[in-house]
This record gives sequence, structure tokens and C-alpha cells, in this order.
Amino acid sequence: MQRAIAYIRVSTDRQAKDGTSLVTQRKRVLEYATVKAYELVRQFVEEGESAKTDDRPVLQEMLQFCKKQKGRIDVLIFPKIDRFARYAADYHFLKGYLRDLGIRVESIDERFDDSPAGRFLESLLAATAQFDNDVRSERAFNGMKEAVSQGRWAWGAPRGYRNVRIGNKSTIEPDPQTSHLVAKVFEMLASGEARPKDARAWLATQGVRISRSQFYRMIWNKAYIGVIEAFGITQHSAPPFIALVSEAIFLKAQGAFRSSRAPRTYQRDHPEFPLRGTLRCTCGRFLTASWTKGRTRRYAYYRCKDCPRVNLERSLVESQFLELLSTTQRQYGLTPQVKESLSRVWENDCSFRIKRRSKVEAEVRSLTELQRAVAIKNAQGVLPDTLAKEQIEELEQKILEKRTLLSGLASDNLPNFWQDSDLVVKKHVQRFFFPSGATVETEGDNRTANRRLVTGSQSSTQPHLSRVARPAHGSPNKMPREFLFQSTPNGPLEVIQSLIQIHREFGRPEDAG
Repeated sequence: MQRAIAYIRVSTDRQAKDGTSLVTQRKRVLEYATVKAYELVRQFVEEGESAKTDDRPVLQEMLQFCKKQKGRIDVLIFPKIDRFARYAADYHFLKGYLRDLGIRVESIDERFDDSPAGRFLESLLAATAQFDNDVRSERAFNGMKEAVSQGRWAWGAPRGYRNVRIGNKSTIEPDPQTSHLVAKVFEMLASGEARPKDARAWLATQGVRISRSQFYRMIWNKAYIGVIEAFGITQHSAPPFIALVSEAIFLKAQGAFRSSRAPRTYQRDHPEFPLRGTLRCTCGRFLTASWTKGRTRRYAYYRCKDCPRVNLERSLVESQFLELLSTTQRQYGLTPQVKESLSRVWENDCSFRIKRRSKVEAEVRSLTELQRAVAIKNAQGVLPDTLAKEQIEELEQKILEKRTLLSGLASDNLPNFWQDSDLVVKKHVQRFFFPSGATVETEGDNRTANRRLVTGSQSSTQPHLSRVARPAHGSPNKMPREFLFQSTPNGPLEVIQSLIQIHREFGRPEDAG
């Protein structure tokens, strides 16, 4: 007795659930096997899968079974060729694969043999199945295109909608059970009330479980604003298919998925590295600067992009730069004309400092009294502990800032002035005293160097300005027009103009009040 297997397929879930087609096919297979006196080893049942492709789970399982049972299966039975394959090429490929395993195919409704006429008829029947499939596909395509042009949804309903038939025409309408939940998710994302993963988790708590990829597609699906885009057509929906959310909420909800990370930009002038653009490596290139992350904290370094071993700690370099600045101030040669002009600048500066110091001292006294008053009110129960604590901490911070300013106003030497100044003033001072930059001499391991690293020259002995890379407009590296001069020993007026400009940058008498 020959051993046989059977392949049965239904193409829609409705047919699979109904069971009528499956029952009919099973019955016919059993009758055919009995008439032919075959031993029916196994039946493979494919539910809800189309024959337009050979990538069907049960079909692939059957092929693997045949491969393992090679030589022990003689016949494959199916009700009709179109149950086995819808395309002629797929049919002939599958038939050839089974023939190599010693298995022949037999159709219950279409009788053909292995003769030339039989093979011709078999090919004709396979082509007929494909022709029938192509006609059905074309009709379905035209029908769906017509539905879209009428504002009807021609596919499975998205979440929040349900499929309905109105006047024997299919479309969708809001689902009373889930439509309000989907609309709420869009509102949560649009208002920033929830992040995408939190909104999806909330939806799951309401009984609507959805994967992350499906949730993403849902937020970008224009069906929720009543728009259909298909077949090169953009069409607004027609009732009962209506929008669940407005277009404004729809677009804002999509913004919740966009990264808030701004594009990374390079900041040429940074207050954490004021000497960038002034310090030079021995190779002649200006040093850059950056932070390095260690095990417990971050470390600041000045670096040379061309020299791999030039990697200098910021604290070491800046401390030695202050020493160089102090030395440069003491060695700066001043003519009588320069001294006279600087004396006037110094007198104005001292007057400003005295006025400014008096004003800041008064502000410190006022803040201290206010802080004491807050503490008294808290002790009397007028102010709650939390509010009193916040106000006291805020006043302490302001007092600290004012006292720091006082210490800077009391300083008369150039290094202290440089340290207490903002980035713009620091750049002016560096450009004035070191127009060509200060060179960092390096040898060996620069991380632990304990000798003098920074050397520089005074502006009176330098015939040109620093050749720093051209900065963007408004950068502190770019000096104002009155700074664009070439300092020489015989040009004290330019030196005076520069110092006066520096004075104006860090202290204006009108600010003293």
C-alpha cells in the first residue's frame, strides 16, 4: 500500500473559523485516499494563509516532513491546484522539489497523469489558477482604489476603530470601547504629560496592549486625523469614518518621539578654558582644550592636536601663566608719557573701585539684615520652615557673590585682575601682553611637569598680533578695531589706548552709581 499525505488550505481567517471549507476538504481527502487505497499518514492544514507565496508555515513544515521521510512517502494529495499554489512558477518549483524526494502530486478535482498530454493539462491548470488569482487581485485593487476615492477605509481597522459595512460597502468607524483611549494617548503625548513608553504602558493598563513598533506606527498613521493616503491618492474620510484627534494634536504627539538633543557645536571661546587661542605648542600650533572623564571625576587639559604627548593639566598651565603675567607686568618698560597717562587711568580706576566697593558693602549689609529678618520670622512662626530655608540659602548665595566681588575690587595686581575678570576681559589682557601667543615648552611626560612651561614676550617687542584662527563675529577672540595695532617701542600712545580700552572693559565709572 502506498503511503500518502494531504495538504489542505483556507485563505481567510473567516473560513478557518467557520470550518465549513476545512470540513469539506478533509472529507474529500479521506474519500479519495480510500478509493485509491492509500494509507493516509498525515494531513497538513493551513489556516488563513494565501497561496500567493510559498512562505507559508504549514507548507514549510510539510516540506521538512517530506525531507525527513524521504523514500517513505509516495503521494501528496490536495483538493485543487489553487489550494496548493496560486502561481504557476511556485507550483512547478514545489512539484520539482517533491519529485526529487520521490513524491508525486495528485489533485482530487483535476485529473492528469505523467504523459505529455497530462503534463500539458497540468501546466494549463496551474496557469489557469494564476490567471484566476490575477483577475481577483485586479478586481480587489480597483475596488480598494474606488473605496479610497470615496473616503472609505478598505483595510483592517486601526486601533480605536472597527470595521463596519454601510450599504454593503466596507469602511470603519470609531470603536466605542477604545477610541477615547487612543485619543487620550495622543493628547498625553502632545501636552508632554507622558513620554511614549509611559503612554504605551498606560494604554496597556486600559486593556489595549500594543508593541512598541505598532505604537510608533499608530502615532504616525494619518487615519487618526481622517486622512487616507494610498494608491497615489490623498483623500479625506467620509462618515462614519471620522477623525479621532485634531491635526495640531497629531503633529505635537509626533514631536514626543523626536530627539531633543541639539546638534553638537564647537564653542571656540569658553570661560572654562580662557587661554585657548593664546597658548601655543612648541610646534607653533595653538592649543585646544577639553575635559577628560576619570574614574571618579573629570579632568581639564590643554592639548595640541598635532603633538600626541602634549596633554597639560589646566591648573598647572594657568598657575604658571599667572606667574608669567606677573613677571611681564613688572618688566614692562614705561616711558614718562606712558606713566603719566597710566596715572590718570589709575586714579579713575581707584575712584571707581572706591565707589563700587562702598556700594557692594552696602548691599552685603542689606542682604545680611534681610537674612536675619527671615530667620526671626521663621522663629516666630510667620514663615514655614521650608520657605524660610529656601530664602536663607538664596540670600547666603547672594552674600557670597558680593563678598567675592569685594575681594576682586580690593586686588591691585594683574594676575588677580585676570582671574577675577570675565572671559572677554581675559582675552583683551592676553592679546595685549601676548599678541603672538605664549609658548608652552614641553618635554617628556607633561602630565607631571614641575618646571616652567609657559613663556611669552611683551607686546612692545612683538611686531604682529597673534595668528589665531579667524573666529566668528562677536567672539571675544576677535579684538575691537582700536586693538588692531602693531606695538613698537616708539609707539606709547597705542599702548595707552589699549590699556584704557581694557580699563573700560572691566570697569565703567557710570556703573558705580
